[in-house]
Amino acid sequence: MKTSVFLEKLQHEIEEKEKLTVETNLNELENYDSITLLSVIAFVDDNFENKIDTDLFRDIETVSDLMDIIGRENFED
Repeated sequence: MKTSVFLEKLQHEIEEKEKLTVETNLNELENYDSITLLSVIAFVDDNFENKIDTDLFRDIETVSDLMDIIGRENFED
């Protein structure tokens, strides 16, 4: 998936008004909470073939961290 497409889809999924970048700190977003995290987990499951241990999501701070957990090989510039 193109990184730009991923960022747009993630922004829509978490209902964020501001444009996301790979440097965006998710914990600083107004709408990011435990319920949103569940949405992000479902979004990842729906859009990527690999299943990710949900325990790994606890350590995510930035969009880049999320991309690392998903696997950088799944993204293209």
